[in-house]
Amino acid sequence: MSATHHLNRRRRRRVWLISLGIALLVLMAAALWLGTRALVARDALESAAESASTIPVLVQTGDASGAVSAARDFETSADAARAATSDPVWRVAEWLPWLGSDLTAVRGMSEVAADLASAAVLPLAEPLGEIDISSLGFADGRIDVAPLAGASPVLTTANTALQRAVDRVNALPEPTLPVVADALDRLQDAMAEAAAVIDGLDRAAAVLPAMIGTDGPRTYLLLVLNNAEARSLGGIAGAGAVLRFDDGRITIERQFSSRDFERAEEPVIDLSPGTISLFEDLPGRFIQNTASSLDFTETASAAAALWEHTSGQRVDGVIAIDAVSISYLLNATGPVQAGPFSLSAANAVDTLLSTAYAQILDTTMQDEAFALVARAIFEALAAGEADPGILLGALGRSMEEQRLHVWSSHIEEQARIDGTPLATMLPPDSDTTRIGIFVNDVTGAKLDYYATPSTHVELDECAEDPRVTVSVDWTNTIPADASSILPKYVLGPELMVPAFGDTLTRIAVAGPDGWLATDYSIDDERQGVQTAQFGDRTVLQHEFVTSPGGSHRIVVVFTAPQGTSIEERPVDVVSTPLVHANEVEITYAECAG
Repeated sequence: MSATHHLNRRRRRRVWLISLGIALLVLMAAALWLGTRALVARDALESAAESASTIPVLVQTGDASGAVSAARDFETSADAARAATSDPVWRVAEWLPWLGSDLTAVRGMSEVAADLASAAVLPLAEPLGEIDISSLGFADGRIDVAPLAGASPVLTTANTALQRAVDRVNALPEPTLPVVADALDRLQDAMAEAAAVIDGLDRAAAVLPAMIGTDGPRTYLLLVLNNAEARSLGGIAGAGAVLRFDDGRITIERQFSSRDFERAEEPVIDLSPGTISLFEDLPGRFIQNTASSLDFTETASAAAALWEHTSGQRVDGVIAIDAVSISYLLNATGPVQAGPFSLSAANAVDTLLSTAYAQILDTTMQDEAFALVARAIFEALAAGEADPGILLGALGRSMEEQRLHVWSSHIEEQARIDGTPLATMLPPDSDTTRIGIFVNDVTGAKLDYYATPSTHVELDECAEDPRVTVSVDWTNTIPADASSILPKYVLGPELMVPAFGDTLTRIAVAGPDGWLATDYSIDDERQGVQTAQFGDRTVLQHEFVTSPGGSHRIVVVFTAPQGTSIEERPVDVVSTPLVHANEVEITYAECAG
């Protein structure tokens, strides 16, 4: 072998080593650069989150300049995070198999934050910060929503940006590093919450001015739902009032009880096939049964038509609240005196659904007492005695628990209400697997005050087609000596049950959109059930008699359509809002192997 050959080989080795060294240096520099940029992005995103968390408080206190300053800080931090994650080195590193998804997720979060800063956060801060929350309450018998209406164009733009941002965040790849995954989860939760709030404000700004009579007087039917006698939406429409809204001023035109309504020989509206399958035509003929429908739009339409059938008066809409919502409102107004009763947030439910029946045996006098209660609370609100922040919180809680419902007969207004909890208890499943549990009393009694329902939902993703098992336990705490200590009006007619104190109850279980009911049992036996379709949902209903202190269990298995994936989809259980909330537990089956 020649000396020249050895020399060339040494030169090639030297070139190879130098090239390798340069490559290693480049990789080390890139890694150092990437690590530095990652730290910058992390610090910027944390700073943005801190600024964003202060904005709602500043808005609530009416600090417009503070809200704008915090929004600008958010924008600065978000822009810094985007700048740190948008250089070529970062983009190339996203192709790495063990780290790429995390880097893509961080860049995506930074881009969404920066876009939101300019499209939603900063534009919203000033107009919302200038809204005096106290001006959205009652003052001198009038509601002023002009500031909120003035912010409507900005709210609409911000709402669109937020909804798009939610979709973008949800489409980001699943990170592998726990710290990035946790950050993405927190961002998704925060975005969903913010989007829901802004969507609600956007809808409210669009419809509230007209609905409170700014463009001319409006009349509404107010239904007070009695949770002691369950219906799907909470309870029977036992009492209520006709409210007049005129340029924000509200007056009670008339109060009524369910006995003031005429029963209709034929349904006053066209009921859905599902409603007829489960409840026959009763929701379209009797005001007491209008709330059996799973859709408040149908309930309200029937109630408005029954009122027109009875009185000849056509109303512009229907509002429904229940006795538990009244207790929430009393948190804002403070105690009120209504005839013989001193009502507070702490005692309102017990007084209205139990004590009043025990102390006032005459049903006509009971109606008058409930009318006094409604008037006392309304007068406290109209006099501006309610704390605005607590009042808004009470209304928000009532809506979240689906104890507050609103319907407008004006098509364009109802279009903005549709899709919210105000309109329906079971909206279509989009990114959620949703199940419904609905209760209806058939006894004609006021004994659901004692009901304590609970539900266990088990999702099984082990098989090719996912399935969900819904187990509903219905238990009552009616005293064993109910027949001797409770008024006959509370016990109801004995003709429906074997003995006074027993209850006859229907429970309907609605599955997720498109899923089929493939198995069921009632107290571990296969008994007869009613079935119905509400849109794409399968509903099974069964009725049973419960003796004082007794319980029953309904189990329904729903199977998903072939190819359905429920991975990462939240599960939501919607229930009839009773005095005692349905206690829900959600678990996941463990797959073998």
